[in-house]
Amino acid sequence: MLMDTTAMVATHNQTESWPQRRLLRWAITGILVLLAGLALLKVGRIAVSGWQVYRNGTALVEALRAERNPATLLAHQAELAKAAEGLAALEREVRPLAPLLRRLDGITQYGSTLAYAPEFLATGVEISRIAAEGVALIAPAMAADGGNDAFLVGAMQAISGQYDAFAPLAERAGRAGELLASIDASRLHPALSGPLAELQPFTEYMGPGLQIAPGLPDLLGMNGPYTYLVLIQNNHELRGTGGFITGIGRVTVERGRVKELDFTDSYAVDNHKVAHPPAPAVLQKYMGTDLLFLRDANWSPDLPTSARIIDTLYQRDTGLPIDGIITMDLHAVALIVGAVGPVTVPGLSEPVTGQNVVELIKELWANPLGDGATVTDANKGEWFQQRKDFLPTMAAAILDKLKSGRFNVFAVAGAGRQAFNERGVQVWVRDGKVQEQLQRWGWDGGLQPPQDADYLALVDSNLGFNKVDSVMQRALDYQVSWPDGPQTPGVARVTVTYRHPVAMPGHECLLSPRYGDRYDEMTERCYYDYVRLFVPRGSELLRTEGLQEDSVSSQRGDAGTQSFGGYFVMKPGTTHRVTFIYQLPVHIQQYGYRLVIQRQSGAGPLPLGWQVGNRAFTYTHTQNTFVWADR
Repeated sequence: MLMDTTAMVATHNQTESWPQRRLLRWAITGILVLLAGLALLKVGRIAVSGWQVYRNGTALVEALRAERNPATLLAHQAELAKAAEGLAALEREVRPLAPLLRRLDGITQYGSTLAYAPEFLATGVEISRIAAEGVALIAPAMAADGGNDAFLVGAMQAISGQYDAFAPLAERAGRAGELLASIDASRLHPALSGPLAELQPFTEYMGPGLQIAPGLPDLLGMNGPYTYLVLIQNNHELRGTGGFITGIGRVTVERGRVKELDFTDSYAVDNHKVAHPPAPAVLQKYMGTDLLFLRDANWSPDLPTSARIIDTLYQRDTGLPIDGIITMDLHAVALIVGAVGPVTVPGLSEPVTGQNVVELIKELWANPLGDGATVTDANKGEWFQQRKDFLPTMAAAILDKLKSGRFNVFAVAGAGRQAFNERGVQVWVRDGKVQEQLQRWGWDGGLQPPQDADYLALVDSNLGFNKVDSVMQRALDYQVSWPDGPQTPGVARVTVTYRHPVAMPGHECLLSPRYGDRYDEMTERCYYDYVRLFVPRGSELLRTEGLQEDSVSSQRGDAGTQSFGGYFVMKPGTTHRVTFIYQLPVHIQQYGYRLVIQRQSGAGPLPLGWQVGNRAFTYTHTQNTFVWADR
């Protein structure tokens, strides 16, 4: 009886479970159908959004191609806005799929490219919206007719001084740049990886570049002629801002075009009929230079400080005003010529390249007459007048190559970026907003001591009438400790090692303004150097080694620094060490210690060794500023 009852219960349970299982299958099937429907709907919405972006974008591109005039954007603002909003709709649809797309990374280059789709779309949304809003911003002041030049002039006039309007656009452009920089270009399909890799080094300038855009009309001469004084600094003979000012160019830009290009020898600017201020005391004492002329006016390593002096002297000597100053050393010249490509210079038998430009400059300096004559007493007067005649010819040839458009834009931009970051090129302009941004980039040539950190800038000035800095090797060793406890002032020790690698047995040092038969002969002489160390304001010099005793000084330096300095002479083929020992201000403490080292413009890579407490580090400093923080 019991068995029968058990069997009946089992049979009853089986009978009831069958409809339940069927119901469960129906539910699962319904859910799958619903998910499939939702997926199809999602795909459909993505497809629709993508089609709208493609359609609007294609229409805009075709209009631009047909009319070949950027003013077309004014007539197609609606399409530009629709393309931006269509891209935004597509980005919203794709955004939830980001975790799924991430799983495709590494599954062929196509999968990795799709994995970065959210970043590409978000960047595209920002850039397209910025473009649409930018066009809307300038449209009221623009006319839709006229050629490319008319559009450019009108656009520049429309944005002139609009810093407040461009600030939010610049902030969003900065975010777009950060997104592009976050993408690993090496993982993408080759069609994208190459262009993105070329673009990424410049993404950090997208936001700041847009921020200073309202200042570009002035800088490009759209609101009237804008004149730059271009200083060619020979860093084979180091001076404060990078090198002896050997050549001076006056470049006037008007409506985006170079209207005047005039290069000359720096001595030719001197006007002895007008009064000049006294030269810095160091130049008077060691070089016998009583008055300050423009070629020596970059004594301060802080370009904004030297620029104001240069501006005053140039206007006093020539009566001509300037709006900005650009410095360029020989390393920067080689970088830019190398990026532009071979340049044909009238009178030269071979094209000028980045590899040979410095050697050609040296040859042209030694033999400007083209007859093989050397710098002898017989032709010295004529030689002196013509030794830098190649400057305007070479500058004009480089400008013509740039005007032709036959060069790699990314290569030239990259060379310019490298020259700025390595301080081969520096800029000072009167526009305060632009100058502020140049300072933030480190492109203004200024000393930049932080308020809350240790600071060090080594500055050499060659006072020997020679070019020894082209071969001089130097290294810097820095030690800092707090011998009386972490809350007391620290003690710093800086040792600079100089090595003159050119051996000249029996050479006698003779300090006099003289030339040689060869340019390189001026590198085979003694090194007469006034070395300065710029450190935090309030530092106290305790003692020095390796300097002439009567030359040592401690005084307030430019840009809120303290300056220690002194003079020494070394023969070719020898090594010399200079040491400064000083006490740091009390606010620079051991805990949270941070060190900022700024490299002198025009100087080569600087091997560094630094020791904080009992920890030692090494690094080769090539950029403008090196920062080390105690972690």
